[in-house]
Amino acid sequence: MGLFARSKMRARTNRKPTRRERRAAERTAQAEARLRGTEEKIHELASEVRSDLRRSA
Repeated sequence: MGLFARSKMRARTNRKPTRRERRAAERTAQAEARLRGTEEKIHELASEVRSDLRRSA
């Protein structure tokens, strides 16, 4: 009976990403890079604090 066609829900794999999708992917990549940098800083600070605590103990 086909009243509710699902053609709109199918993922289109053979197409170029839209400008909006490319910009969103770029923003996501930049945010992930900033997050990695922040995590590295956190680990460096934690290492410094641990070494300072070992020295004072």
